[in-house]
Amino acid sequence: MHHRDPLALVAALVAVSCPPAALGAEDPEPGLSGRAGFSFAESRGNSDTLAIGGDTTFEYITGGPWRYDAKLAFVTREDSDIRSEERYEARLTANRYWTEDNYVYGRLDWRKDNFGGVREEWVPSIGYGRVILRTERHDLKGEAGVGYRSADLADGTTEEGVALSGGVRYLWQVSASAEFFQNALVQWSRDNTYLESETGLRMNVIGNLSAKFSYLVKHNTDVPEGLENTDFFTNIGLEYKF
Repeated sequence: MHHRDPLALVAALVAVSCPPAALGAEDPEPGLSGRAGFSFAESRGNSDTLAIGGDTTFEYITGGPWRYDAKLAFVTREDSDIRSEERYEARLTANRYWTEDNYVYGRLDWRKDNFGGVREEWVPSIGYGRVILRTERHDLKGEAGVGYRSADLADGTTEEGVALSGGVRYLWQVSASAEFFQNALVQWSRDNTYLESETGLRMNVIGNLSAKFSYLVKHNTDVPEGLENTDFFTNIGLEYKF
């Protein structure tokens, strides 16, 4: 399937959706921050398995109402030198706050799974987000948006159409050295409903280095016959905060 310049489309949607606005009184400190994680697992002997995964998240806060964030992730797995899993994911978001707790966003989601029912998917979207809860130990954000989904399926067919989305992101600072997180996303279109849930725990090891445990569930209601609708992924690795 041919995809026409989705990055340009997101930029145009953001420009249209964001009238002049002012930030709240308390602005976060400007600058770049993020996390980089990596996991590795290998077994040799009666079974030969090699699994490698990585993910990186960035956030850039300007001195004005704009904030940007991005996520990049990949996972590969080989069993007896035969590739059995290969997934890639990217998310780019531009957020414009008009108060401390309210913002609009423009986003581009891209997912590729060479062994899944949905092989490749593009979803540019715009939407509204709000900080629902913010305390010393709890942070909860909710979002709702509309976009356009373009997907290639494993059987060679394609799906295109308007997509509605909703999601929440929750962070609980359990202690000075541990935090729990829960992210959930629902994307609905005429052809498919996509659900994603990630549950995890970070525990500080030393300095900016943490151990990360996460459980990811991905579900598509419409996949080619003979393929599973739901995939489950468990990840244990290390993560560096910068």
